[in-house]
Order: sequence, then C-alpha cells, then structure tokens
Amino acid sequence: ASYILVLDDADRILVQRRTLSKDFCPGMLDACAGGVVTTGEEMERSARRELAEELGIMDVPLQGFGSFYAEGEGYRVWGGLFSCRYQGPLQLQAEEVSAVHWMSLTEIAERASEFTPDSLLAIATWQARR
Repeated sequence: ASYILVLDDADRILVQRRTLSKDFCPGMLDACAGGVVTTGEEMERSARRELAEELGIMDVPLQGFGSFYAEGEGYRVWGGLFSCRYQGPLQLQAEEVSAVHWMSLTEIAERASEFTPDSLLAIATWQARR
C-alpha cells in the first residue's frame, strides 16, 4: 500500500476521518492518504493516484522514505512511505473521507487511540528517516 503524509508550511499533518463504510478501521482518524497498490503499479504512481482520488491533490513533489512493514489484528501490509507539502483546496472522496483536519505531531500523539495503527507506524517511520 502507499502511505502519504501531507504537511503544511507549519509542519502540521493533514488528518482524515475515515467514513463509517470503510472495511478497515471505519470512523477512525488516519494520518496518511493512500491505499492498495494495483497489480503492476509502481509505488509512487499509486501514491499520486491515491492523493488525487482521496483529496484532489495533484502534481505535487513527493519525497520518498522507503518502505515499512505493518501487521496487527486484521491487517498485514508492506507500505511505501512518502510525504508532500500542500496547502491548497481539497476535494474529498465522499466514499472514503468524511472530514479532514490539520494536526501537529503533538496533537496526534495525544489522540493516538483514535488513529489507525498503520498510520501511526507510518508517522514513526517518517520521523526516524527524515
């Protein structure tokens, strides 16, 4: 899967509230845009596709942070990790994203129990590699 942290100029992260219809962690907060990589698709192409689909973000430079492995109850995934800077208009994918908020790393840590576990691992990996 691709995982993309979207940051603003103040280093806050764009956090998504997942819709209740999602199979994995419905209604929870997610610190990453992203999703499943299709067969034959390159990781960066997946990241760009997911940014466009979920948030309407296109044509932004991506910074890569390698891959990581996440496993827990109900999931097992190799993730390709990216970040980008963006502060423009958003177009939310209604089927997947019910709301978005900008949050600092401190705010995310304080509300960690509300976040998908794989996105918390993505943040930890990003912090260790940047």
